[in-house]
Amino acid sequence: MKNSSLATGHLVDNYGLLKAQAADAKAEMDSIKAILIERHGEGKHEGEMFRASITNPLRSLVKWEAVAAALAKKAGITDKALDALIAENTNCSSTWTLTCGSRLTK
Repeated sequence: MKNSSLATGHLVDNYGLLKAQAADAKAEMDSIKAILIERHGEGKHEGEMFRASITNPLRSLVKWEAVAAALAKKAGITDKALDALIAENTNCSSTWTLTCGSRLTK
């Protein structure tokens, strides 16, 4: 890792600067995406260096908690038993996160 010898403060500052640059880049990308969608809609589009494909797929999301509650009610399962069943079938894991914000005020 090229930054492994830097002091903690420098690492934090570098991380924050990169995060800010990524946010700026994402905002610019979102703007370009909106323009392309508005101008062209779905389809394939060519640049000099890159090719883009615009699609608008449907996304379905099952509200599993509502389904479980409805099934439990029909089956006569109590809320406590349903909660226990959900707990037995829920996997938990930890994930390292790093949050970073500016210490400077504007």
